[in-house]
Amino acid sequence: MLEIKKKLGQIFLLFAVLQSVLSCAPAINYLNISVPEEGGIKFAQFTTDDENALGPQIQRNPITNLLEWYAPAFIAVSPDGNKLTFIGRKDNKDNMYIKNAAGGKATVQRTFREVVRDMAFSPDGSKIAFTDVTGGDYNIFMINATEGAAVQQVTTTTLTEVGPCFAPDGKSIYFAKSDGNRYYIWNVNMETSLLTQYSEGFTPSVAKDGRRLVITRNSKSTGRGEIWLIDLISGSETLVLSDLKKGYSSPQISPDSNLIVCVGSTPKSITAPENLNIYTIKLDGTGLTQLTFHPGHDVSPIWSSDGKSIFFISQRGNPTGKFNVWRMEFKK
Repeated sequence: MLEIKKKLGQIFLLFAVLQSVLSCAPAINYLNISVPEEGGIKFAQFTTDDENALGPQIQRNPITNLLEWYAPAFIAVSPDGNKLTFIGRKDNKDNMYIKNAAGGKATVQRTFREVVRDMAFSPDGSKIAFTDVTGGDYNIFMINATEGAAVQQVTTTTLTEVGPCFAPDGKSIYFAKSDGNRYYIWNVNMETSLLTQYSEGFTPSVAKDGRRLVITRNSKSTGRGEIWLIDLISGSETLVLSDLKKGYSSPQISPDSNLIVCVGSTPKSITAPENLNIYTIKLDGTGLTQLTFHPGHDVSPIWSSDGKSIFFISQRGNPTGKFNVWRMEFKK
């Protein structure tokens, strides 16, 4: 029964976003770095093919025919903007690697485990929380960002716990926990170990004021992802972004707390198949803007520390659609 609950939790995290028929889908040209619809945005490749950067699992549900993917971000930027982490595969193991955010070839392996997934820096940049998968069990761990091999296990249950996000004061971590059917937002105080449950949802991102939290939540009627804003003080919940034919996930609040960058689905067209792209929207739910239009998948967007660019994982610029970390300029 426990193993069944784990599998159900993983299925719900890979959430459905839109429905279409795969037949007649056009061939994908991954090789282009950008497409005309992207309006002259400057893109720069951050990782190289030999670093084997990983992207999230993206698949189609054979029963519902809906596109599904793992929503928590596979990359993170340090608060000072100097370092970026990503997940790379070496010797059949998935671990966290760190590079200078300005670029360069120097890459440092930071974890030495079997399967590492999403991660987040602490506000002072000294620690990194990440998701570890051992024997199918997802738990949150923490490691020093720069030195030492010791890791601290933050969650210890047999349930699925993913998507860590530090509170602005660094004293607690928000994360998502599955009860076997749905995901709920939890917080663990690192000083007292006190656990607090909030609302249904996953992929938490906290504004600098520590009061506002944006999350992904699956629509109970369509199964597609929606973006919600939670006021942690009043308890009010506001729907920011939803669409009957599209799904959204992976929201990240901008450094100035005015915008959200997220992943959104794009229906197939004559020239491109249905795929995942990067969008921005204001916290009040206005100004939805699609930033990327490449026929390959663009996922896991995160802001640079100054808010002037966005890092993300993309299949662009590679003849076979291999994932790499990319950086694009952002102008409001």
